Amino acid sequence: MRTELSDGHWRGVQQGWLVGPDGRRYVRRTTRTRRKEGDRLVVDGAPLVLVYWAGNQLDRLDGIDAHEQWQTTRPRVTTEEPRRKGDIEWTAGRWEDDEGRPLLLLTGHC
Repeated sequence: MRTELSDGHWRGVQQGWLVGPDGRRYVRRTTRTRRKEGDRLVVDGAPLVLVYWAGNQLDRLDGIDAHEQWQTTRPRVTTEEPRRKGDIEWTAGRWEDDEGRPLLLLTGHC
């Protein structure tokens, strides 16, 4: 399922935290998650959040929607500094709730 998150969520992400629609509060743990780790997180059912800085937009995906979006986005995920030329590139970060349940957050750079 794909859900567009509100402006309040946007401000939280800028500060390093995010409250999901389920009420769980996630905090940033890493900002340079590798593709293989992303594969594992998505297969294990972690929610996927896409951050589009240019449009102040956040989308949260679960289940098959998260898996399909990850497969589309995965080739453009980088652990290096994005070049910001041409197609959008993504950095991936692992976020966790208080119980250690992960969320994979992708930040788009163009």
